[in-house]
Amino acid sequence: MVRNLLALKRESFDPQKLKIEDLIFRDSMGRRNSIHDLQNYVAGLGKDGLVLKSDGSLDEDRSFVRLDYFDLLEKQTVRNNVQANVSTQPIDFIATRIPRETIAGALSDDLKPDDDVVWLYSGPDRQALVIPRGETGGHQLNLRYLPIANLTQSGDGQIRFDRVDWKPGFPLKMLEDPRLEIRDADRAQWLSEWHTDLEWLHALHKTQYSNGLIGLHEQFTLFTAPGTDPNAADITADERLLNAFHRRQRRLVESDLMVFANNHWNFDVRGFNPGGNHGSLFRISTHSTLMFAGGERTGVPRGLAVTEPYDSLSVVPTILALTGNLESDNRPVESLAKRGFKKFPGRVITEVTGNNFGNASH
Repeated sequence: MVRNLLALKRESFDPQKLKIEDLIFRDSMGRRNSIHDLQNYVAGLGKDGLVLKSDGSLDEDRSFVRLDYFDLLEKQTVRNNVQANVSTQPIDFIATRIPRETIAGALSDDLKPDDDVVWLYSGPDRQALVIPRGETGGHQLNLRYLPIANLTQSGDGQIRFDRVDWKPGFPLKMLEDPRLEIRDADRAQWLSEWHTDLEWLHALHKTQYSNGLIGLHEQFTLFTAPGTDPNAADITADERLLNAFHRRQRRLVESDLMVFANNHWNFDVRGFNPGGNHGSLFRISTHSTLMFAGGERTGVPRGLAVTEPYDSLSVVPTILALTGNLESDNRPVESLAKRGFKKFPGRVITEVTGNNFGNASH
């Protein structure tokens, strides 16, 4: 693919005669760039062209112009914004996944993750790490939001950053949000501790970014679906190769980073334009209402307003519980289990179903 791209000549370039599949493989974005790559991305030759060192080797620092994608994107501004309440910066923050083995050496023992970490970037001095713990071992997932600044990765892969105190303006803007619900606890102290995903949901679901913290972890974690683990002990050699192949396919379509829009901004193929909120984690984009309606035999309470926050993972197990197809531990009944269904993620909305699963009429 690289050879085909390099073989293109300006004087003979005709996009009408090219097949894009010959230049960019379908369903493949190639090897993922590291943080160092993205912070030192080669954008062209330097003003003096290729420069050699005294020993005859290429001087890469002087030969190429480089850019920092995180800094470049964060500084994007518009000059024709006529709406007073709309930010002149279309980009809210940038997020990317940092592999656990890459960042583990930069974290103290009390912060060691057992899965990959999400790095959030709103500027040099307003960054954060979303650190997971517990889920890989089958235990209760806990998440930690760590405010940091000046994260960099060297050419040999070493990551460094500064730990900083809480202040307004960090990605997701939790500290300053008036709808953060943590009772009488000190905000900065509570936000600096480990919490389960349910505890985060209770605290954040009414805030400007709703369940964005949990969603970022879900988005960037490379979950291993049942039957796709190449390290499983009870599979054949051919199954192990096939599972490794499927995992590689997943990695080949993973983007280097995700850019989130500021409020009232849209991103499209032409650039930035104001007037919406697509491409964000704001509550207006993520909050929805689930309504159940039916007759007497459904067992659904009349006129009930559920005040407990749930997420979309609750829809399927709740419907299965209402129809008598779910056991109390979120496992499907035997007839569904024989068809390949596994234990469902998500909480059943017990206010609707009651606690006696399997008793409702079909």
